[in-house]
Amino acid sequence: MSAVFSHKLFARYRRDVSGGFRITTGGIVFVLATCVIGVASIDADINLLLLIFGICLGALVLNVFYGWRTLRALSVKRVAPDVVIAGQAFFVRYLVTNRHRWSCARNILIEDVQGHTSRIPSPEAFVPVLRPGETLSFSVPFASASRGRLVFSRIRLSTRFPFHLFVKWTDRQLRHEIIVFPRLGRLLIEIKPRARSSDATGGMSGGGHLKGDEEFYGVREYRAGDNPRRIHWRRSARTGQLMVREMSQAHSHQLWCAVNTRIDPGDAAQAQSLELAISAAATVICDALERGARIGLVCNGEPLVVLPPGSGLDYRPKLLRELAIRPSNTDDDLAPHIDRLSWPARWHGPCYLFGAVNNEAMRAAARAISSAIGPATVCVPGEQQFEHLFQPDAHGVLSGQQTAVNIPETSNATLVAAESIR
Repeated sequence: MSAVFSHKLFARYRRDVSGGFRITTGGIVFVLATCVIGVASIDADINLLLLIFGICLGALVLNVFYGWRTLRALSVKRVAPDVVIAGQAFFVRYLVTNRHRWSCARNILIEDVQGHTSRIPSPEAFVPVLRPGETLSFSVPFASASRGRLVFSRIRLSTRFPFHLFVKWTDRQLRHEIIVFPRLGRLLIEIKPRARSSDATGGMSGGGHLKGDEEFYGVREYRAGDNPRRIHWRRSARTGQLMVREMSQAHSHQLWCAVNTRIDPGDAAQAQSLELAISAAATVICDALERGARIGLVCNGEPLVVLPPGSGLDYRPKLLRELAIRPSNTDDDLAPHIDRLSWPARWHGPCYLFGAVNNEAMRAAARAISSAIGPATVCVPGEQQFEHLFQPDAHGVLSGQQTAVNIPETSNATLVAAESIR
């Protein structure tokens, strides 16, 4: 039974922690010198050389085995946001605790290893000494220049103490994903959505209450979430299934944002233009929701995204997340999707169509949107309509790369002044 318990404990430790060691350049020189001293002491039979040889062997053994117990006694925790906005700085906080009762941890290098696709330099911090039971807290600033995902995979703790002959490390698997919302700019004109939207929920739409006079819009089948007060009992008795009255709000402004993500293969200029178009779409969405309007989102690609018009600030993260993780594509047009889908009358409203280039595919998408949803306004970077609508963020350029905030060379010394918790 004890063997089974030991096996389970070892298996759990291997899942959470992995490690290794390597010899340094100084360690190689020291090993060669130790071998020379050992051969000379044996060949010449000199006791003093034998003593020095024994001391060197002891130093090697101490370097190999000393750091392991110290590293295993350390626990580390990462505190990071789930979502950030491109171009805006954010902080990742680390908590390192020495769980050993009597031994100090010395010369500990902390490195947060990221995914293979990340372009942000891995943050590093050096802890000179961490006393038993002590917790050290420090923060590292970051900023992402582009939308997408930031993936932190594991944290590596390493040490070269005491003689810098070997590097010992342990890896803690702590995966965390940060969604980077598109960079926001500024709208140069006031968007005026269509001032009519149907609703069968009793005035509640997207988490906000829409005030104003209601008008009868039609009758439809009952759906989960509809206001029971809207049930049309006479029509329900006639048809044998629940029917509700669909009402319209005179002051319920509604519009759409559509993003055509198709670009030509290998065209860097179009890829850059698409990033700017997505940034403009995100800005329109934020502005509309802050004004209390209802807004929907359509994006082609894999998979197709159709989010119906909604309102309220709680709806904004859902829309921005779709824009943040939306990749470009080279073979999926938007117009066929618009023609294939059915668009309820209560969804109708004007639409801003964003894309990288104003080609025949964009014009076909605009015609399909105008026929199915409402009047479409084509907005392509570099064209007059786009320039009159949107102004990019002046503090940075959408380069499509992710970078970290420049940290001064004295950042390692931050740990000396970092918050220490007993």
